[in-house]
Amino acid sequence: MGHVTLSFLRHAKVPSHEGDMPLTADSSADIDAAADGLRALGRDGDRFVFLATRTHRSRQTADALRSAIAPDAPGVEPAWGLRNPDLYLAGSRVEMMSTAEAIAGQLSHPKLTPEEVLSHPFFHGFLTAEDRIGYWLTHEDPPGESAALVGRRVLQFARSFAIGEGSGLVVACVTHSPVLRALVVNGLGLPDPGEPGWVEAVNVEVSDASVRYAFRDRTGTL
Repeated sequence: MGHVTLSFLRHAKVPSHEGDMPLTADSSADIDAAADGLRALGRDGDRFVFLATRTHRSRQTADALRSAIAPDAPGVEPAWGLRNPDLYLAGSRVEMMSTAEAIAGQLSHPKLTPEEVLSHPFFHGFLTAEDRIGYWLTHEDPPGESAALVGRRVLQFARSFAIGEGSGLVVACVTHSPVLRALVVNGLGLPDPGEPGWVEAVNVEVSDASVRYAFRDRTGTL
């Protein structure tokens, strides 16, 4: 098979995580810097594919990268394997937002008040933690996917590309910080890096025999 390189990137800058926010007006510098690094992953004859979650911030980031690197490539496609952790409250899947009001606003039946959201032990700890994602990352029993499950999910998503013939592929996978931190810690076995920078990347090259990775100053083979 041809080589397949996946670049898992955090979305670009947003004003807050109080909802599904669009990118800020000053996010372009980080996107341009990430585009240079992503472009450098390609080899002669490689094709670029751009995937994202369904949030505005990840889709806007992926589309900006596509416009900068390969404007003739197919449009950004949603990829379920890149989604944020599946967490559940009152029968609804909820995104990891930064306020009880934003989490309560995602619920359908039954509705909860922000105060009722904060009465839940996990979400109280999550929303009051200095490092919310770090709280989830080390929690033994979150109400949904643990970091270990997310790390395995993303690694298996990457390995699923190791099939078929071809001239090579570079897949830009725009996602979120919980996914990247779970991949680094539970997929690659590296120390928790803390919150990634805007549009920071974890690069993974897969084949039918191995997985090679590069993150900051660390490289290795699984």
